[in-house]
Amino acid sequence: MKKNQVNDIFSNDVKRNNKIISYVIVIIIFFIISLAFLIIYITGNKYQYVKYNEKSDVEYKVSLKDNKFYKSEVLDKDNQYISELIDYIDANFKYKLNLEKENVEYNYSYRIEANVSVKNKITNRYVYQFDELLTEKKEFTSKNNEVLINENVTIDYNKYNDLIRDFIDTYKLEDTENMLKINLYVDVIGSCDEFKEDAANESITSLEIPLTNRTMAIDITNNLVNNDENIMICNKTSPYNLLYIIGIVIGLVIDLIWIFKLVDYIKRTRTAKTVYEKELKKILNNYRSYIQKINSKFKLDGYQSLKVDNFTDMLEIRDTTSQPILMVENDSKSSAYFIIPTNTKLLYIYNIKVSDYEEKAKEKKK
Repeated sequence: MKKNQVNDIFSNDVKRNNKIISYVIVIIIFFIISLAFLIIYITGNKYQYVKYNEKSDVEYKVSLKDNKFYKSEVLDKDNQYISELIDYIDANFKYKLNLEKENVEYNYSYRIEANVSVKNKITNRYVYQFDELLTEKKEFTSKNNEVLINENVTIDYNKYNDLIRDFIDTYKLEDTENMLKINLYVDVIGSCDEFKEDAANESITSLEIPLTNRTMAIDITNNLVNNDENIMICNKTSPYNLLYIIGIVIGLVIDLIWIFKLVDYIKRTRTAKTVYEKELKKILNNYRSYIQKINSKFKLDGYQSLKVDNFTDMLEIRDTTSQPILMVENDSKSSAYFIIPTNTKLLYIYNIKVSDYEEKAKEKKK
């Protein structure tokens, strides 16, 4: 092949490679744009975790009926009380919630209910129970990082005590545990557009008052976990979601168009040198262990040269003669020779070169 032909081939190949690189750069740019919109979309709609802690307490006093023993008409908390002398009970429920972050919008509600139950002591199963709403449910929306609830309620102890005593006497029940629970329910639900359903937190603070006993003590219980590990989950939605989605779709569509253009360009502009390099690479990848590359020129003096039509035949000859396949490539990387020299002075040659592929391409066009 003439030197000017080789130069033209390499010049065209360089132009083709530069064109392919420009296509790839455009594809990468639009991919990065789509990826950026996707990242912004995800970060703008991620769940927001807000730690909080909560505390509760109940202050109560027991008002007594007229009697000749107690000088005071009201007894403080944490005493043992005679049921027959109880007139009513004043209870003050206190609840406090602190959020770690500020400006987090959330909803909360609370109500106070009375729960009356009769339970068998042996089986630990309920015989009778019912609920009664003492205060209407109150609902609020807030962005404060603190919630304070202070609610007073008057408990008609004799109403519930007489009812359960009548129930037990009517059905002659024995071995029962009778209880009046006054429960403060506090529901905290985040509202950053949409909170997950399981993000609701219902806290219960209870005043436990035994019924039908001659004397009784009042206990305070709650289901609060008093640490800083409670979490509300908020789905923070960005107002620009639609724009981000449009940006992602447009970027991907343009990317696909340029990928199609790149593939089409590679097919249309495939040069003889490209085909040569592809064929050489295929041979080396598949049969590298059978080929020994030499850098110096092979002297043909004294050999009878025999041309082989395909590389598969060279492999069969190698197996028959037990001789290595030698490879020599010219300096311009436009031609490669695979040769098998034998002891009988026969030289088997398989050759691939750019000029042959050029001739094939011209014939195909004609």
